[in-house]
Amino acid sequence: MARLLQSLRRVLGLNSYPSTHARSIDTNFSILREGDRVVLHTKQPQLTRPLRKGDKTPVRRGYVEHDRIIGSRVWDAIQTHKGPDVRVSLPTLDEYVALTPRQVTPIYSHDGNLIVSLLDIHVTPPAAGETQPPLEILESGTGHGSLTLHLARAIHAANTTPPPRPPKSQIQYLEGRPRRPGEENTENSAGNNEPAPDADPAQHDWDAWRAQRNAIIHTVDVSPNYSALAEKNVRSFRRGLYAGSVDFYVGPVEHWIAQQTKQRTKTGVLSSLTGKTTVDPFVSHVLLDMPSAELRIPHVAPLLKRDGFLVVFAPSVTQIGDCLQLIRRQRLPFVQEKVVELGAGLTSGRLWDVRFALKKSGADPSSWGASTDADDAASGAEADEESSGAVDSPPEISSPEETPKEEDAVMVCRPKVGVRTLGGGFVGIWRRIDYLPRL
Repeated sequence: MARLLQSLRRVLGLNSYPSTHARSIDTNFSILREGDRVVLHTKQPQLTRPLRKGDKTPVRRGYVEHDRIIGSRVWDAIQTHKGPDVRVSLPTLDEYVALTPRQVTPIYSHDGNLIVSLLDIHVTPPAAGETQPPLEILESGTGHGSLTLHLARAIHAANTTPPPRPPKSQIQYLEGRPRRPGEENTENSAGNNEPAPDADPAQHDWDAWRAQRNAIIHTVDVSPNYSALAEKNVRSFRRGLYAGSVDFYVGPVEHWIAQQTKQRTKTGVLSSLTGKTTVDPFVSHVLLDMPSAELRIPHVAPLLKRDGFLVVFAPSVTQIGDCLQLIRRQRLPFVQEKVVELGAGLTSGRLWDVRFALKKSGADPSSWGASTDADDAASGAEADEESSGAVDSPPEISSPEETPKEEDAVMVCRPKVGVRTLGGGFVGIWRRIDYLPRL
């Protein structure tokens, strides 16, 4: 039936897919259907496998038959084989992240929501006949896929409704990476902008739709196991509501950059500085959640659009300091927006002051002030105020050129005063700028 509808659309010249306000996919989530994953609200809530006829989920006393759940409404009471009835519901994103099996620690929703909000993403459904470059976000370090889901939810409204999703995995394996047995059959050419020729009509329609998306999450991980788990988690949430907005890749992010650069390079356009063909920046935001994230910053910088955000998630503030030091040493075109400590129970995190300062006196650490062009007397007074905690002035944003000399610089890492937090990791945020390097 779906194939017949697609053929009719092509005959009638309606090859573009319906807008978000005219959806063809069933989005009625009040009735539980086969394939849904639901939460059983027992003493310890648990997430079921995808519902299948004839299957059952064990509970503390007995089990719950999936046949009893399929066709019921959200929050109905379902009779168990033994013991009291249990209520069932579709998981919220918070519950889903917390209850899904994991091979790696996920970024929980209270942190994922904050990270996505810091990107300040705003999308709208495309107007009829409007053409514009897509919003593309690069996530390096897919892991559990929890942050991927939060990002996909933020951009979902920009895309039209996809056709039926092919059953096989859509993970793409990057060139140069050793493959394990069986991985050759999972590779496809969906990474480019042209539909991949395929004998499967569902795959052909899926690739055709993917080529016209208005917002895309590119998520890369070196582990095929993590990518497979993340793809499964994304596909299993709300009947794959956000699966079409995400492209999964396996391999080093440097290989993904090389592949995308090769596909998008403008032939005949020579850089005035290097004399080589160039590619226009196409990534709106970059998120790095991986070991030694600072080493990838020089690779992703040329792809990031002006005014786009570089976000680094790290378990310790010293790793954020490593990023700051590399950006300063290599004079990369970024200015620091903020450093935020994440923690349970917080809504906006705790700001940290992570910067380089000019050491005024080697014997007195309290005289280390911010590196400015003011005279020594004024700078010393400001440094004394900072060290006493009497003044909590906003950090100064300076261009990459305005940095102290290496031998005179010290690293300052301290929390902003006045706000408390509990545990969690650290998020460093830099904004991409344009500037002419000193010759």
